[in-house]
Amino acid sequence: MADPVFLTDEATPEHAAPLVDLIEEAGAVATAHFDQLPVGEEGTVYVTLSARTMYGTVPLGMWGFFRAADTTVPTLLGALPEVTLHG
Repeated sequence: MADPVFLTDEATPEHAAPLVDLIEEAGAVATAHFDQLPVGEEGTVYVTLSARTMYGTVPLGMWGFFRAADTTVPTLLGALPEVTLHG
């Protein structure tokens, strides 16, 4: 039996768009939080987005963001490095 193989491929823009929109919305929430921190202070924030349904409020996802002391642009925790993807 062959060993398991883990592949990473890039979704088409059309299929990725809903999730990308959620991540960017979470990023905006994180940026608003970071804007309240003193200049030069680093921080980490985890943002959970939820939606109301007829069955109750459900979580859509949680994303973590880090802001280094030398930048105002948050970094998405767990983001893949720029690599050549399979496909």
